[in-house]
Formats: sequence, structure tokens, C-alpha cells
Amino acid sequence: MKKIIKYSKKISDVSDIKKDFFSINKKYLNKALKENQLYISQTKRKKCKNCNFKISKAVFESHKVKYTICNKCSHLNGIYEDTNNFINQIYLTEEGSNYVNPYKKDFNLRVKKIYGPKANFLKKVLKKRFSLIEIGCGAGHFIKACEKMKIKARGYDVNKDLIDIGKKHLKKNKIKLIKQKQIFDLIKNSKEDVVAMISTLEHLQHPNLFLKKIKKSDIKYLYIVVPLFSLSSLIENVFENVYPRQLSGSHTHLYTGESIDYMIKKNNFKILGEWWFGTDISDLFRSMLLNSKYNDKKFLKYYNKFFGYHIDELQNVLDKKKISCEVHMVLKV
Repeated sequence: MKKIIKYSKKISDVSDIKKDFFSINKKYLNKALKENQLYISQTKRKKCKNCNFKISKAVFESHKVKYTICNKCSHLNGIYEDTNNFINQIYLTEEGSNYVNPYKKDFNLRVKKIYGPKANFLKKVLKKRFSLIEIGCGAGHFIKACEKMKIKARGYDVNKDLIDIGKKHLKKNKIKLIKQKQIFDLIKNSKEDVVAMISTLEHLQHPNLFLKKIKKSDIKYLYIVVPLFSLSSLIENVFENVYPRQLSGSHTHLYTGESIDYMIKKNNFKILGEWWFGTDISDLFRSMLLNSKYNDKKFLKYYNKFFGYHIDELQNVLDKKKISCEVHMVLKV
């Protein structure tokens, strides 16, 4: 099977969905700062989340949280642990309801613009019929995208509110509530061909243990989408009054190209497909615009002329260098 490598995606596909990042920046920022305050109250992290190597001192700080880069695998680690208490507060308690709010609207638009292309990419890479199980399915957008493409799929998530949202939109494919401690047994007993982790692997307390369980299961392929340490994180480091989309709250660590390579080699996975794209340049545009002193449409016109209309071209440079803020990978287990 020949490896497929794909780059970039039009920012216009998600700009309407992400417009809240502009209009209610302060609300999102306050939410992130509150989550970060909870995070820095946890116990100190001693070992790298990816390779278990002893972590070194912090390299930089962003929105009150300090981060270090692993000397062994180059993984980015927040210096505190994502403890049970932290995870429960972020995802499961009443306070965690803010995590659900962005997914209550634009369901079909998200399926079409964000998750449909993901399902299509997976289908293009595998080139055959397959069944799928998704861990961390959220409101079931990807499961719905699979349903539209006649891909048999089921999804599981720990957040009841998200599951309740998705159930209203699904017909054939199903999503169900699951407790975190049940995930390993779910993988062990799965008969599906593919396990999908769409922006989920980085949220697990024990990602390496999860990957080991996959290796021991009957699952043939792993489809992951993970956020990366990239220009976006550096931008967030500069603009402290802008919502940090990449490094905040539930993102206590980030993969890098090097740390993904380490993870793949350690587990003896084989890359079948890669899709590198990000919103680094869009994040820069957003951060600059929110900090600029403009008060009329004429100024915004020139802002777009010199910058906004060229976001896709600029982002493509980062994507093709494989240093963007997100990557999709289809791996043979």
C-alpha cells in the first residue's frame, strides 16, 4: 500500500465555525485561564508524557502555565500532571459544561466542513471497506460523517452531554457513554478494523498504555489527529490577552514531529497516510487583529489586503515543512 501524503486545507472551510474566537475572545480567554489555574494546582509532572524520560526545567511560560521540551523525544510537556481531579473538573463536572457549549450549534456544518474531509481522507488511504470505532467521539460529528459515507462506525465518549447532542443526529451509526476505566476493555474486545482518535490521544491520562492495548487487539489500523507544538504556541506566548487555542486547559502536552516519530517507532506502527495542515497563520491574524487599534472597515480592508487574503498561501509553507499545528495520520498497527 503506497503511502499518501497530503498538505493544507482552505481556512474558509472553518472560518465561519471559528468566528466566535473573534467575537467572544474574552469569554474563551477567561475559560482557558480558569482551566489553567486548576492545572497549575495539580502535582508536578516528573516524566515525559510520550517517552517517560525525566523532564527538565521549564523552557517557557504561556497563560500562567510553564512548559518544557523533552530532551529525549522533543515532546512538549506542561510541568503539571493531568490528574483524575483535573480530568473530572474539565470534562465531567458541572463546571466542565463549558467544554460542551461550542458543540451545541452548527452540527451539520461541522460534519460537512471539518469531519467529512477527515472521513474521506481515511477512506482514500485504506482504499477498501472497513468498520470503525472512535474513542472520544464527542458529539459524534465524525461518526455522522462516516454514516453519510456508508461507513459502519460506533463511537464512545465520557461526556454525557456531548453524547446526548450527537444521538439526535445519528440514524444508523451509534454513539454511547463510557467510563474512562472501560476504554481498555472496549479496545480489547473490538472487532472493528479501525480505531479513530480524532483529537483525543492528547487528552488521555495514559496514552502509551492505550497504544499498547491497541497492539494487542485485533484492530488493524489507527487513525489519529493530534495538535502539535508549532508556531501557534509561540504566537500564544506573545499575545497573552488572546484565547490560546493550542495550549490551554485540556491540552497539557503537545506532540511534535519528532515525538510522533518516537511513538510510531516504539510501537512498530507503519504510516499509510499523512495530512499536514494547521491554522498557525490564522491564529497570527486573529491575535494581531484583536490587538490592533482599528475602528472602521477601511482599516480592516487593508488588513485583509496585506494579510488576510493570503492566509492559505502562507500556511501552506508551514504545512509542507511538516511544522503546522495539526497532523492526521493513518497507521497500520
